[in-house]
Amino acid sequence: MRLGLIGATGHWHSYAAALDRVPGLVLAAVAPAGPEETVGSFDHAPGLSADTRRFEDAEELLDTALLDVVQVAARCDRIPGWTLRCLERGLPVLAEKPLAMDLPTLERLIREAERTGAALVPMHTMRAVPELAAVRRAVRAGAIGEPLLSFSQKSYKWGASRPDWYRSRETFPGLAPWAGIHAFDWLYWILGDVFTEVSGREGASAHPDFPACASQAGFVFTMSNGGVSSVTLDYLRPEGAGSHGDERLRVAGTRGVVELSLAEGRLTLTTATDGPRPVPVRPQLDLFTRLLRSLRGEGPPPIEPIEAGRITEIALKAQQAAETGRAISLEDSPFRRA
Repeated sequence: MRLGLIGATGHWHSYAAALDRVPGLVLAAVAPAGPEETVGSFDHAPGLSADTRRFEDAEELLDTALLDVVQVAARCDRIPGWTLRCLERGLPVLAEKPLAMDLPTLERLIREAERTGAALVPMHTMRAVPELAAVRRAVRAGAIGEPLLSFSQKSYKWGASRPDWYRSRETFPGLAPWAGIHAFDWLYWILGDVFTEVSGREGASAHPDFPACASQAGFVFTMSNGGVSSVTLDYLRPEGAGSHGDERLRVAGTRGVVELSLAEGRLTLTTATDGPRPVPVRPQLDLFTRLLRSLRGEGPPPIEPIEAGRITEIALKAQQAAETGRAISLEDSPFRRA
């Protein structure tokens, strides 16, 4: 199975685990996604060999490299274009998130995936986190009753600097589609497609020279059963903190509460009859391995195109809510299953 890489930005090492898990997978070709990258960006790419072809032009890679699957990991504004070129050729794609920076482009991508039958999987990599999968199992098994309230947090260090493309909405989609999409995805994955409306606020107070990327943001989602989900995002984590990120999730229902702190390694379930107790976790396969196995008929794809469209739509509309100060409806979506 021949893999091609377009771009070396973001989570571009996502494919690496599959090299050891999928027999016959080889890194066949690499190419930068734009002038901000070079072929040298791939000098230490996992799986790189003397047989790996290096292209200056990703279009040439797609036309000549005889690939079976492509990973697109580019600057945000370049993701949809390269993803579309792959889908038009019927090539399965694992693409960095968000898939698109606007709703019309997103719909075009999903419709092209449906037309060609090519798999389209966004890098919603937190579905491979064992603790989040354990929360999902507990909620789906009814351990907390009907979920009515949730709180999600994604807090990160800003670091010494960020690329210039974080400064402009032309190249950066906003904090909600960039970082928040992981939290929106785990909520969708755990609770289902239950959100009907979103409100939000954001500000770039901590780094006003990067106005396109908020340093703090908060969102409130209305659930179809009357419940509420809140999500906070920030680049305010102190540099002295023990980990780059601090991700938390709390889901409360009619019969119990499940609480997770990834940074602290704590996952507990509390019910009416039992005090806080650990929730068992199991290893999870990475998304790329699951995608490749699905291409071999060894299981379903980790995310269907219509599902990828819905989660990205939620993220884009959350950003719209934060920028306009208005509540945005999440109903009447072209990405909801009939």
